[in-house]
Amino acid sequence: MATSEAGEVEDTEGASAGKRSYSVPAAEKALDILEFMAGQPDGLTLTEIAGALGRSVHELYRVILVLEARGYLYRRAGSDRYRLSLKLFELAHQTPSVRQLTDSALPVMQALAPAAQQSCHLAVLSGHEALIVLQIDSPLPMRYSVMLGAKFDFAETSSGVVIYAYSSQGVREQLDAWLRQDGRPASELEAVAARARAIIAEGCEVKKSLAVDGVTNISVPVFDYLGHVVAALTVPYMPQRAANVSLEVVCGLAIEASRAISTDLGAGTRAPIADAAGRKKA
Repeated sequence: MATSEAGEVEDTEGASAGKRSYSVPAAEKALDILEFMAGQPDGLTLTEIAGALGRSVHELYRVILVLEARGYLYRRAGSDRYRLSLKLFELAHQTPSVRQLTDSALPVMQALAPAAQQSCHLAVLSGHEALIVLQIDSPLPMRYSVMLGAKFDFAETSSGVVIYAYSSQGVREQLDAWLRQDGRPASELEAVAARARAIIAEGCEVKKSLAVDGVTNISVPVFDYLGHVVAALTVPYMPQRAANVSLEVVCGLAIEASRAISTDLGAGTRAPIADAAGRKKA
């Protein structure tokens, strides 16, 4: 066992076997703080963070100062409560795959929202959650929209189940395993599987929202140049007096938009194509 100049502990015996194990306390503290703060929208004081993580204020003080200086945590003026910033989200968007996806989708979705008179959003799969990476608001004064960067259990969203439906068998098995580990009943797993089969048959999902009464989700897949599903484009259709575009027309517009994004990503004929009624063409 040896200690490096940086202060981390190196397992030299493991290294001789081709494996290395490092303990970096400061990095572990920083990651503990970031992961914990992701679930604290109202923010916490230094003392509260330390208590929740089972550490002393002294242990975390310098780490939190660094995270604040680097922009990962912030405090509002006159407040001692730390909040997680969107810097991690911004860094994720700088990766080539997500950046290319959002660059391709942005102009298409900016045209879709006014044409449909509805908001729309784009989601990708992040572990077992659907992560919102792009959101365009409806032009109407009353609208329903989803917060950029929000995460949802994949099984509880049309976006998540659409991505699940078109994912590889390996990905579906991983998501099924997570549902079982989370204690979901067998009936819920079968319901997700049944939805996935219907999505493959129809080319999209048009389903009343499980979270918001009065909203019908229109969700369609987006494919990359290999024909792999990379995202789901969803229009949460909210009927109102000022909106004069029907659900059927919006469904067709959403399908055309997903096709345009997929084409820009190079999907070509590799992606399933649905007609305006939402049914997949052979």
